[in-house]
Amino acid sequence: MILFNISFQFLRIYRMYPEPNLKKELAKRLQQLRLENNLTQAGLAQLCELPQPVISLFEKPDSNRLPTLATLVSLANVLNVSCDYLLGRTDDKRGARNIVSEDSVIAHLSRRDKQILIHVAKGLLAAADQKQEVMKNSRSNKQVPMGQQKLDQA
Repeated sequence: MILFNISFQFLRIYRMYPEPNLKKELAKRLQQLRLENNLTQAGLAQLCELPQPVISLFEKPDSNRLPTLATLVSLANVLNVSCDYLLGRTDDKRGARNIVSEDSVIAHLSRRDKQILIHVAKGLLAAADQKQEVMKNSRSNKQVPMGQQKLDQA
């Protein structure tokens, strides 16, 4: 689950015009969270599928290296915090999350969009049912290794 509530406008401009303390706050919080989770830089890098030197650069307050959006989300997910927390925009590790119910989203859709959504959902359910059937059949049709067949026949 992605734990972030951060304006896309902010994300677009933060790499071009970073807030003055953003780099320092990111470096400090990233290192603090990594140590709280008993991770080395190499361990965190492996979990985020990044090279270890990149984590090192992110943890240096004077570095010009900032994570991409995908990397920021990956770091936040691995460290179980929000992107806003990593960037120093909130002191709440979970961030100020706006939880919107599905019903309120669906209520704002046009009739045509609701029909499309229902059609897509039915297709996804059919695909899931088909996948389960294939998995069920593959389990019931397990082939017994050749050596095992001879033992069973004896």
